Amino acid sequence: MKKDPIGEIFVTHIWNSGHFVKNNLKAKDGRKIEVLHPGQWNNDAGADFHNASIKIDGRIYTGDVEVHTKVSEWRIHHHDRNPRYNNTILHVSLWDGGINLLAKKQNGEFIPNLILCDYLDGSIGKLLRTINDGKNPCLCSSKVSNMSPESLCAIIDNASLNRLKAKSKAFEEQFESKSEDQVLYEGIMEALGYSKNKRQFRDLAQKAPIESLLGKTPEMIQVILFGVAGLLPKNRKFNKETKEYLNMIFPLWDQSASQFHDKQMSAGEWEFFRLRPDNYPTRRIAGISYILSGCDISVESPLMAMFLSILSDTYDSTSTKALSQKLRAILMPRVSGYWAKYYTFGGKRFKDNQFVIGRYRTDDIIINVVLPATLAYSQKLQDIITKVYNGYPALQDNKITRYFAGRVLREKYHSIINSASRQQGLIHIYKWFCEVQNCDNCPFME
Repeated sequence: MKKDPIGEIFVTHIWNSGHFVKNNLKAKDGRKIEVLHPGQWNNDAGADFHNASIKIDGRIYTGDVEVHTKVSEWRIHHHDRNPRYNNTILHVSLWDGGINLLAKKQNGEFIPNLILCDYLDGSIGKLLRTINDGKNPCLCSSKVSNMSPESLCAIIDNASLNRLKAKSKAFEEQFESKSEDQVLYEGIMEALGYSKNKRQFRDLAQKAPIESLLGKTPEMIQVILFGVAGLLPKNRKFNKETKEYLNMIFPLWDQSASQFHDKQMSAGEWEFFRLRPDNYPTRRIAGISYILSGCDISVESPLMAMFLSILSDTYDSTSTKALSQKLRAILMPRVSGYWAKYYTFGGKRFKDNQFVIGRYRTDDIIINVVLPATLAYSQKLQDIITKVYNGYPALQDNKITRYFAGRVLREKYHSIINSASRQQGLIHIYKWFCEVQNCDNCPFME
C-alpha cells in the first residue's frame, strides 16, 4: 500500500518552516494567534515542538506545540490522557475534521486549535514538492550561495572558537565552587547520559561524588553507582552469569549503602525506552567505572591529570591524530567480566564487546567536555588544545548539522564541514541566531 504523503510529518515540516501566512491567524474559537517562535522540533517522546512562544489574544505563552493532520487526532492519540502533553500551549492541524473548538489536556486545561489549511502560503502540491525536494532554504541561504568557501570557513571557524571559549569559561566558573575533578566527572557523566538521561547522570555524579569512587576497583565503583542510581535489581531470578555477578556485588553494596542512604535515586527516573542497548544507563555506568579505576590517586586531581599528561607531555612532538587516539584510549577502556557480555541486568547475552563506550560518544565527550575543561584548567596548554580541537575529525551528524546541510550551506556543506570544530561552529551559530530567530545579526547575513 502506498503511503499517504500528506501525513503528520508533512504538517510538521509546514509548521517548522513557516509555510503559512502569519498575518491574521485565528484559532477555531476565534482567538487571534501570533507565532513569535514555532519552537524546536522534538524527535523524542512528547509534543512535536518544545520552547515555542505563541501570543494568544495579546498574551504571550511559552511551551510546547503539538501537530496533527486533523483536529480529532489529539484525542485519537490519547494526548488528552497523557501528562507529557500538559505543557502544550497550542494544537496545530492541517485540516479541521472535528467539531471541538478547544483541545483538552490531561490536567483539565484547554488549549486553542489552529487549522493551517486556510493560511498556507502555497498549494498542497507545491508544498509537497518543496519539502520533498529539500528546497526549503533559510533566509541566509541566498547570501551563503554567493559567498566564497574561504569566507564561509572564516565565519564558521570564528564561531567554533567562540563556542570553545564559552564552554571553557563555563567550566572555569564551576571550578570556583567545586574541585576540578568533580567538575570534569560531572561533565563526562552528563555526556554519557546523552539526551534522555543527561539530567539523571549529572544527578548521579553529584550524589556519588568522585572522591567516593577514586582508588576503588571497577566492580566497587559499579555497585556504588548502581546502588545510588536505584538500578540494582530487586530480585535475583536471572541466568547463572547474572546471579554470579549479583552475588558478588550485593555484599559490596551492603558495605557502602549506609554512606548513601539519603541520596539514592529511583529506578523510575531512568529512561530506557527507544534507546539503543549500547546507550543503556547500565552500560554507561559500567564504562565510567573503568575510566575512574584507571586514575592514579597518588597525583593531584587524578582524573584531570590523565588528560593533562597527554596534552602536555606530547606538546609539539605528536600529531593531532595521535593525540586524539590517546585521549580516546582513556574514554574507551577495555572491559572484562559481566559488562563485556550484557547491556543490562539479566538481558540478552551478546557477543563479547570490550568497549562499553563507543567511538562516537567518546569523540563527543572529548570535543564538548575534555578539551574545554582542560583549557579552563590550564591556559598554558591553549595552543595544543586548540590545535587538537581544530584538527579533530568530524563527529556524527546531528539535527543541527543536518539543518545547515539541508537549508543553509546546501551543496557546499560537505566540502566545508570537514572537522568537529566546524560542526561546533555551526552549533554555535544555530544556538545564538537560528534557534532564537535572530536572523538580522546572523554572521552569514552580515
